[in-house]
Amino acid sequence: MGTTSAESLARTTGTAGHHSERTIHAMADDSAEATIERIHCNVCRQRTRHQRLCKTVDTETEELVGPGSIDWVTTQEALQCCGCGMAVLRRTVVCDIDEWNTVQYFPPGVSRHPPSWRRECPTDMRDVLDEVYRSLDANNRRLPMMGARTLIDMLMVDEVGDVGTFTEKLKKLEGLGVISSRNREVLAVALDVGNAAAHRGHAPKADEVNAVMDIVENLLHAVYVLPKMAENLKKTTPPRPRPRKKSTP
Repeated sequence: MGTTSAESLARTTGTAGHHSERTIHAMADDSAEATIERIHCNVCRQRTRHQRLCKTVDTETEELVGPGSIDWVTTQEALQCCGCGMAVLRRTVVCDIDEWNTVQYFPPGVSRHPPSWRRECPTDMRDVLDEVYRSLDANNRRLPMMGARTLIDMLMVDEVGDVGTFTEKLKKLEGLGVISSRNREVLAVALDVGNAAAHRGHAPKADEVNAVMDIVENLLHAVYVLPKMAENLKKTTPPRPRPRKKSTP
C-alpha cells in the first residue's frame, strides 16, 4: 500500500473526572498502488471501483468518571470513483462497545433517485419533493411519508382548492376527472400512511416507503408532465390525410 504519513498530532484535554487523549495521523495515497475497493457510487448508480485519495486516523482514549476507559478510533477517508470521478468521504468510528461502531458516507448513498421530470412541477411542490428525497437518503422512514402526504395535499389544493378534508378533496378530484375512482382509493391509502407516520409514529418498511413514493410520483407525473407531453406530441404529429373525393364520370 502506498501510504505515507503526512502529519501526526497529539492532544490531551481533561476535566474533573474526565480525561481524553487524542492522536491524529494523516496519510495520503500518492502511489500507483493506492488502495482500490468497491463501494456504491451515486452517479454510476451501482458499486464501482474507488481509489482512496487520503486518510486520517484519530485515536482517542476517554477516561470515564468511574474506573475504566473507552478507546475510540475514527478513520476518515476520501474515495474517488474510478469511473465518473465523483468523490465521497467515509467516516468509520470503532470503539470498545460494538453497538456504538458506525460507518457513514458524505454525501450519503442515494436510496431513491429523484425523477428527471420533477422540474416540471410547481416550484413550491418541487422544493418539498427535493426535501423528501434528501430525507430518504438519510435513511428516514417517517419524515418522507409526511412529506408525501404534504405533496398530495398540495396537488389537491392546486387542482380543486382547499375544500375540506382529504377525503372530500379526493372526491372532488375524481368528480373533475383528474383521477379515476381506482386512483382515489390508491391515493387514500398513501395519505393514510402519511397520517400514521405523523400522528401515530408509524415507521413503514422500506418497500412500503417505495410503494408510497411510486404512488406520489405517478400522480405528479400524470397531472404536471403527461399533459404537456401530449400537447407537444399533438403539435409534432402530422395530421391524418383527408380522403380523396371520388370523381364523377
